Amino acid sequence: MTRKRKYKKYIPSIKIVSEKIDKKWKFNSETKKFSHPIYADKVFNPLCHNKKHDYIDAYVDKYGKKHYKNRTEIISTLYPFIPTEEDPRNLGYNIATNNSSYHFITISNKMQSFWDTRRGKRYIKYIEYRKQRDITKKLFLETSK
Repeated sequence: MTRKRKYKKYIPSIKIVSEKIDKKWKFNSETKKFSHPIYADKVFNPLCHNKKHDYIDAYVDKYGKKHYKNRTEIISTLYPFIPTEEDPRNLGYNIATNNSSYHFITISNKMQSFWDTRRGKRYIKYIEYRKQRDITKKLFLETSK
């Protein structure tokens, strides 16, 4: 007795240009390339960040009975891919991994400020705490005299 094989159906993806990128980026849907006025005469390949979107679709058959069907869409968000060595203005995006060879994330080529990181935000709170502590110390010394 042979086992029935399950075939994966082709799931078409919906391609969307990301809203995080600079507004001057132009995506040509015919050539499927990005261009920017700062980098004249250069075109860049898109970088796709895929997400799976599951939803339930309701439809009515010819007898008037309502049916529900699970649907799956893949939404591809497009970013302009530029290696960091070739991007002096830091306008493009690149690929990074999180200690795994299966999951990739897209990151901007822009330098991240220390104050925008988790550690920097905690340090800002620590500075505010120290200032408040100095104020209460001065008030205590004035009242104790």
